[in-house]
Amino acid sequence: MIRRIRGELVGAYDESVLLDVGGMTYEVHVPAPVREAVCDRGTGSTVELFTYYYLQSDGNRSTPYLIGFSTELERAFFERLLDVPRMGPLAALRALALPVGRIARAIELQDTEVLKSLPGIGRQRARDMVATLQGKLGEFVDVAELPEVEFAGPRSDIETDALAVLVQLGISHADALHGIVQVTEASPELQSADEIVREVFRQR
Repeated sequence: MIRRIRGELVGAYDESVLLDVGGMTYEVHVPAPVREAVCDRGTGSTVELFTYYYLQSDGNRSTPYLIGFSTELERAFFERLLDVPRMGPLAALRALALPVGRIARAIELQDTEVLKSLPGIGRQRARDMVATLQGKLGEFVDVAELPEVEFAGPRSDIETDALAVLVQLGISHADALHGIVQVTEASPELQSADEIVREVFRQR
């Protein structure tokens, strides 16, 4: 399994870059922002990418793809996207047209308009991304980008009790608080910690 590649940039296509590694030229498919950043360095520059190897099978034919990312965090987020139903590696790759933190933020906040702006992401796939990944992307979200209310702390005794229960059940403090704020704003009729906890889990 190829997990990292380092070589000299010798060319680029619309969705990939070409790296010379010890006399062998590898085509590495990359997200649009990564391609732009790599190409800005110019031909002849040394490039290091964190990679994901994918073998696409079509009948009796198999095509290997090497997909590259600027950081291990980007690769990890890409691998999370593969959990979304019917989201293959190439579709996930093309969807990474915005910074990982912004996409993760849109998923956590159910901002399907941002998600639908990504290449190949329609209404249903945006909903699938939220349904599959919401509450699981804390490590990818830039907390500083989120509205302060999302992480300001519980706003009532009931929310404090719900937060304690969720943390005891294994949810991170940030994810639990984010879930509480989200469900209480969407369903202000919730009147007890138990109701809030159940709703948070229902939406995960």
